Amino acid sequence: MEEVFKKIAEQWFLREPAYFALYCILQLEVNDKMNCMLRCGQGKLQYNPTMLVRRSTAEVELLMRIEMIRLFLKHPYERQPEGTSRVAMALGSDVCIKSAYNGPNATGYKSDEQLPLLSPEFFKLQHDMPFEWYVRKIEDMIDEESIQNVQSIQNNPSDRKNLSKEQQDMLDSAAARSELWEEDEMRSQEINDLIDKMNSWGSIPGKVVQQIQASTKARIDYRKIMQGFRASVLSNTMRLTRMRPNRRTGFQQMGTIRKFDTKLLVAVDVSGSISDKTLSHFYSVINKFFKYGINEIDCVQFDCELGEVKPLRKASRTVQVFGRGGTSFQPVFDYLAEHNIYDGLIILTDGYAPHPKMDDSIVAKILWVCEDENSYNQSKDWMQLYGRVCWMYL
Repeated sequence: MEEVFKKIAEQWFLREPAYFALYCILQLEVNDKMNCMLRCGQGKLQYNPTMLVRRSTAEVELLMRIEMIRLFLKHPYERQPEGTSRVAMALGSDVCIKSAYNGPNATGYKSDEQLPLLSPEFFKLQHDMPFEWYVRKIEDMIDEESIQNVQSIQNNPSDRKNLSKEQQDMLDSAAARSELWEEDEMRSQEINDLIDKMNSWGSIPGKVVQQIQASTKARIDYRKIMQGFRASVLSNTMRLTRMRPNRRTGFQQMGTIRKFDTKLLVAVDVSGSISDKTLSHFYSVINKFFKYGINEIDCVQFDCELGEVKPLRKASRTVQVFGRGGTSFQPVFDYLAEHNIYDGLIILTDGYAPHPKMDDSIVAKILWVCEDENSYNQSKDWMQLYGRVCWMYL
């Protein structure tokens, strides 16, 4: 299968610059456990070789085109309506793409190239509506726990017949295709950067290009990045309880309670290149984490050396700063390797220091918070090798 993807990429390099540019920022990954042929999310393009082995190169390319359009519209990374199921999100995305690409008002596509996706007519919905609208409408046709025949529900809400195998496979595949989807402002911005620089869209229909260009945002909101990072490093434990009813059966069966906890290390750059104003903003960022639900944070200052690691259990108004010398990230990563107990590391810095070496044993997720857009632009390429990157607006 790798040769098939390589061949398609070579063809895209010559004929489809937009698809090729987006494909190049993805990590191609085998996943023979997933219940779908191809899916995207979390910066990956995953494929199931067992399910694709009988597909022709042309069929695989068409499936890849769909995932590229889905990514350009950023459905896997944003605009996901709260409280909706993964099945509804995947099907809503399919319908949205189908409406734009093969709908009655679509222009600029080959008449014989019909995307293998469900159309709005399947759900008796109108064309040319936003992704979120389709997701919510389809969610209304889906029972909260078990998926029913969406067409039967549309025609007669009281009709709860069992699904056929074909229908169940379709919905199981939809759930699998959206399994990697999560709100991710950084990846959305990365795609927006590609869109802004794109000069040629190849064979992508003009109407779809208009939707893609309209989906771009002005800039990253670092507050959302931090909230997303906080959510990604939370660990949770689940226990059964009869004090909370089960969502489906009430008090007949035990419900569950989840207790969230995390171990977070925040490293603050206090080198001479950091102004007092920037330091004030750095600690303001740290204080916000207590509002996000973190109970305790280990905080350490660093320049070319590492200061004392101190636990913080509440927001601090006054902070003593040591050092103010040169900058080195290496002491932070050395400490992290020696104390491999953290779920996440946040580094607040201006980025002006040599690249650190990261021990392979480190499991913590890493977020770099640069002091401004200029330092972000200068450092983001190498920082992204370690984790996520964003900047503050000072």
